[in-house]
Amino acid sequence: MTLKSLKEKKELRYLFLGGKGGVGKTISASAIAIELTKHFERVLVVSTDPAHSLSDCFDQDLSGGDPIPIEGIKGKLFGMELEAKKGYESFKEMSSMGMPGTAPAGFPGMGTFGSNTTGDPIGSEAPSGMPGMDFQNILGMGSELLGDESVPPGSDEAFAFGKLLELIETDDYDIVVFDTAPTGHTLRLLSLPDYLDSFVGRILKMRLRFGNLFKSIKNLFTGGGDEEDNSVKVLEDLKKIITKARIELADDAKTEFIPVTIPTMMALYETERLINALKEYTIPVEHLIINQLIPPSKNCPFCAKRFEIQEKTMLTLKQYFGEFIITEVPMVPQEIRGIEQLQKLANILFNDK
Repeated sequence: MTLKSLKEKKELRYLFLGGKGGVGKTISASAIAIELTKHFERVLVVSTDPAHSLSDCFDQDLSGGDPIPIEGIKGKLFGMELEAKKGYESFKEMSSMGMPGTAPAGFPGMGTFGSNTTGDPIGSEAPSGMPGMDFQNILGMGSELLGDESVPPGSDEAFAFGKLLELIETDDYDIVVFDTAPTGHTLRLLSLPDYLDSFVGRILKMRLRFGNLFKSIKNLFTGGGDEEDNSVKVLEDLKKIITKARIELADDAKTEFIPVTIPTMMALYETERLINALKEYTIPVEHLIINQLIPPSKNCPFCAKRFEIQEKTMLTLKQYFGEFIITEVPMVPQEIRGIEQLQKLANILFNDK
């Protein structure tokens, strides 16, 4: 079985590939992105892995944190390696952690909510001309409470989720393929919508309940003033965007997560944990890619033994994951790198002769 059914999902907007490190997530995501350019006008492939290999895969520099046109493709394909370090440098330049959608700097790596990637407002309801409002000021606290070196843990996942929110708010690309980090990072990324929805909700309730108190404390330390307080509006807008992300990620017409694995028991167990977590987060899974399958051999005792072990593992894999469409990819003698080799892999994945 192959990934042919992906072509029939005309409303598909977000495609995630994830799994254990070293199973071929990046080459699979890249090959799929190339194939999708035949069916979607503008395709973006994004690496959320802190240890990027997307540039190496396409043999083109895609670093810098911005979409870059990929050369050698007939369709419009763009590649981007998210740069947490770049976001961190921006973070250090801010006097406080800006809330997306109001301050020009915003949360590092998240872009500006209510704007497209060019910075222009989207729709009549987009905030415009609002005074800058940082995260501490939501609670009426001064930015001095944040030290110069204070950076929230899990920055890579936060920047990746911020970019996802930004992409959800724009229509710059018809479909986005995410080459995710190894399983642990990816599960933290996927847990962010639920966590942030709950967190922002609690902050919003606190702000509404103790708004006057926080304002008085702020005025006491800063001298105060009659500045317009738009913190509640900012929080409400952010909560709407996060809620929209949760809905879209659970929509099987718009989103799919494809686990990628290899025929070993260790990879099987990690794939099982990943799929169970995806079900918990209600993220759709229909396909499964198994890479690095060894062909049968009569003249190589080592190869024959590995093939024997592999066949037993494959039986277990199919018992565990029989509900999914499984695509088997054989091991090839050459390194899969560059457009030509990625196109050959795409032909295998989609069975295009």
